[in-house]
Amino acid sequence: MTSKAQKSKRKQMILSLYPNSLGFGYAVMDNALSVLNSQVVQVKPISNSHALGRIKEIIDYYEPKIIIIEDYNGIGSRKSKRIEKMIDAIARYALKKNLKTHKYSRADIRFVFSNFNAHTKYEIACVIAENIKAMEYKLMKPRKTSESEKYMAGAFDAVSLGITHFYMMD
Repeated sequence: MTSKAQKSKRKQMILSLYPNSLGFGYAVMDNALSVLNSQVVQVKPISNSHALGRIKEIIDYYEPKIIIIEDYNGIGSRKSKRIEKMIDAIARYALKKNLKTHKYSRADIRFVFSNFNAHTKYEIACVIAENIKAMEYKLMKPRKTSESEKYMAGAFDAVSLGITHFYMMD
């Protein structure tokens, strides 16, 4: 049986999802500075149906009240058609489960983190790691221009979406 405190906490719980070329990053949060869990889920072979299956399992496990996804139509977004379809599928599933969905663009994320003088993905990850103990050990080294995106970047992208949500809601 769920206690009153657990139900109250669950009312605020969000699940931030960030599909990428590896699979997706996710973050479960109950406020801007509290990451309950954050992971990168690699899907091999890459397939939207396999990734969506994993996302459904995560939604069913955590029972969030709000799903946060990227607004790929926003300024600063450069998503492939496959990722756009994935984000749309997540939104449809959230609607089917009667979950609120909020979308934020890369420009929204950059706006929020510009308050901390963070403009690049790496600078944003550094601000997150400095302020959220659970993310500190996940911070990766900055990538060189010739390198592909670091594995843990998806987790930081998901957390940055969650922080943007809490900031924009205040």
